[in-house]
Amino acid sequence: MTANDGINMMGLERLNALFAWWGAPNANGAVNIEGQIKHFEAFASDLQKTCSDAYSRQTQALITANERFARSLQQLMSCRAPQDFVAAESNILANLFEEASLRAATWAEVTRNVGDRCAALVRQTTAEIREQAHEATAPKSASDPEQPVARKIDKQQARA
Repeated sequence: MTANDGINMMGLERLNALFAWWGAPNANGAVNIEGQIKHFEAFASDLQKTCSDAYSRQTQALITANERFARSLQQLMSCRAPQDFVAAESNILANLFEEASLRAATWAEVTRNVGDRCAALVRQTTAEIREQAHEATAPKSASDPEQPVARKIDKQQARA
């Protein structure tokens, strides 16, 4: 165990103590906070990969659009007849619209992916919270030594 690990464990213990003070169920072990941190790291990594992929697609689309635009301008400058000029202008507009639609499709995909990742994180966190709440409210088993003591106290309070 390195000094950095010791500092991290001390920080996790403090977080667990804080969550236990707030009344969070099962906040007594470092496993709970470590699991949450691991889930968040995976979530952040997925978002970073999604954004990185979108950035590379946007960059490639921009490079392709610039090359097409340069060829269209060359075509426009070499026009001799009016119909060639109109065709070159139409080609420029078609390239601009195509590039805009590629950008819109990329952003739509990024938005969908981020929404899916956020929804998955919410579902996972909700399931964990429900499981923790169920464990906290579940009746203790008959082999648990604390249960008879609790029943005796309840009976004594009922008599008083």
